[in-house]
Amino acid sequence: MPFSSRSPRRLRHLAAASLLACSSLAPLHAAPTPPAASADTGARLFSGQTRFVHGGAACISCHSADGGGLPDAGGHLAVDLGHAWIDIGPAGIQAMIATPPFAPMAAAYDDHPPTAAETQALLAFLQRSAQHPQAPGLLQRQGSMLLGAGAGALLVLLLLQAAWRRRKTLSTKHAIYARQSRRG
Repeated sequence: MPFSSRSPRRLRHLAAASLLACSSLAPLHAAPTPPAASADTGARLFSGQTRFVHGGAACISCHSADGGGLPDAGGHLAVDLGHAWIDIGPAGIQAMIATPPFAPMAAAYDDHPPTAAETQALLAFLQRSAQHPQAPGLLQRQGSMLLGAGAGALLVLLLLQAAWRRRKTLSTKHAIYARQSRRG
């Protein structure tokens, strides 16, 4: 394959894919359960309630996590990390945090890397998130948004119908003709 200006990006994606393939072989049960305080610290870092020491962006600005005790919120720029512990394992998560393979993540963390303690807290949070998934609240929220949009559209259609009933049904010429025919 000839090299082009996109080759470093392609190599990064291939490296990330191979890292994910290797790290997914690690079983979930091999990792010890983290202390609850560490997972709570990770949740605060993930959600942005606690700032990273070096000032990196909160994970929730791009990601969501469907478990681990966070309310149903998060960004939609990147994948949901609720099952990252199962999908790529702790080694894969740690490698992604240490050397971000995706351009937005690399831009956010190249000059602001998380510390080792912050990385461990995030790992604990993601493990708890995978072990205690929440009900699919995001889908429920999207469903309620869809229901609200449908109700709003119905209201607009009813208002248009009411305005349409009061429309002028006869032409202006017809009104003039009727007036003149009564006089004559």
